[in-house]
Amino acid sequence: MRHLITRLSRSATLRRGVQLLHLNTLGNAWLRRFPLVKRLPESGVIYRAIRLESIPLSVEMFDKGNLYDANLLPQNFVTFADLGCNVGYFTCWLAHLARGRKLRGLMIDANPEAVKEAKWHAEANNMPEVFGIHGIVGEGVKGGFAEFYLYESNICSTSHLPDVEKMNLKGKWEKIRVPCVSLEDHWREHFGDTRCHVLKIDVEGSEMKFLKAEENFLRLCDSLLVEWHKWTVSLEELRPFLQNHGFTYLKTLEENDQMGTAYFQRM
Repeated sequence: MRHLITRLSRSATLRRGVQLLHLNTLGNAWLRRFPLVKRLPESGVIYRAIRLESIPLSVEMFDKGNLYDANLLPQNFVTFADLGCNVGYFTCWLAHLARGRKLRGLMIDANPEAVKEAKWHAEANNMPEVFGIHGIVGEGVKGGFAEFYLYESNICSTSHLPDVEKMNLKGKWEKIRVPCVSLEDHWREHFGDTRCHVLKIDVEGSEMKFLKAEENFLRLCDSLLVEWHKWTVSLEELRPFLQNHGFTYLKTLEENDQMGTAYFQRM
C-alpha cells in the first residue's frame, strides 16, 4: 500500500483517477492508521504524511526541492513565522537547512487538523520553542471570529467564498469559524522584541490585508516569502508596499495564471 501511495504522489493523472474512484478516502484511512514516516538524510529531520495530498507536497519540497530557494534565506537563521503552515513541512525544511541550530517560531493555520499535525512535526523534531496556533490572520477583528472554508483536501482551503468558484475544485467544502489572531501579539508573547529572520505568508488571498494589519510586525522581519493570489492582489502592488517598509524584491520563485511566490529581503 505504501508503494502505491508513493506512486500516486508522483503522477497527476493517477491522483485524478484516485479522486474519481473515491479511493482517496480509503488511502487517507490507511495513512491515519499507518502514517508514511520518513527521515531526511544528513539532518535526520522526521516528517510524516497522514493524508494522501501531503505526499506530493513532501515530494516537491523534500525530494525535488522545487518549492523554495534555500540560497535566498538569511545566513544562520533561527527565527521564523509560517502563516498558512499547513501540516508543518516548511518548519521541517527550515530545520533540515538549519543543521542543528535550535529554531524558534510560530506556525499559524486556520485548519485545526493541519495545526495539530504541524505541532506533531515540531515535537517529533525536538523544537520546544516552535508553537502551533489555530487562527486566521488578516481577516476580521482581533479577538473575534471569521468564516473559513475547508476543502476536503487540506492544501486548498480559503477564507474567501469567491475563491471557491475561482479554484473550480470538485469536492466537499466545509464552512467553519476561526479565531482572528494577531501575529505581533503572539510573537511578542513568546519572543519579545526578537527579530523574525524568515516570514512565510501563504494565506490564500488575505496577504495584502495581513500586511496592512501587521505593519508593526514587519519592522521585526528580515525576509519574506509571499504567495500572492492574482484575484486579490498583484505583484506590482506588493512590491512598492513592501519597498516602503524596507524590503527589496529579489526573485519570483514560481508563477502561474492564478498565483505566484516571491522572495523579499530587508536591505
